[in-house]
Amino acid sequence: METDDAIRTIIESFDRIFVGVRRTVRIAAAALGPDVQPAAWPVFREVVRAERVQATTLVATLGMDKSAVSRHLKELREAGLVDAERDPTDARIAWLSPTPLAHERLDAITEAQRERLRVLFASWPADDVERFSALLARFSSTD
Repeated sequence: METDDAIRTIIESFDRIFVGVRRTVRIAAAALGPDVQPAAWPVFREVVRAERVQATTLVATLGMDKSAVSRHLKELREAGLVDAERDPTDARIAWLSPTPLAHERLDAITEAQRERLRVLFASWPADDVERFSALLARFSSTD
């Protein structure tokens, strides 16, 4: 396969993957709570990943608008998934952290996603799954 043909195939595959990712994010957000919008998912994931983070860091890390991050954090706090605590040395700073409920919901969502992938890859040879995993990790770590 010529490089241009391979790149065309990659682009088409990404188009299909993006549709699936949007569906997966909608399902994951719904599992967080009925009032959590899918657009809040990356904010949720980053708060859980960081364990303790400021909203300004989320804005920079996610490349999202400050008002959107603020709106999503409000949703997540109202759903009981994120706690906000004022910094004891500077009251202007709020530290955000995931609640135990956030970890519980994320564990359930992650397990459901793992199971779905186990089913999808069931017919693949283990070597192919491992190779795909390595190549995808390599690709996703590039800028």
